[in-house]
Amino acid sequence: MPRFRFTIRDDQGEVGNKVVDLPDISAAKAQAVEEASRALAIVDGSFWADGHLQIDVTDGRGLSVATLMINGFEAPATGTSRGLK
Repeated sequence: MPRFRFTIRDDQGEVGNKVVDLPDISAAKAQAVEEASRALAIVDGSFWADGHLQIDVTDGRGLSVATLMINGFEAPATGTSRGLK
């Protein structure tokens, strides 16, 4: 079974990695989504201040096969309601 490495990065750099044996690239992509979900579950609200999370997936030879990027952008409310009632 092929081996895939999942490297997790945020704004500060690499925060972790994991090696998993999976049947194919489709399974590796699904695993990347699961890894992103776990990573987002442990970060606090500061992610929304222009946060960045990236999961790089490489195969057993170290070749890149997929990248999942999640960016948070906070758009502050203006505090006015121009003509809306």
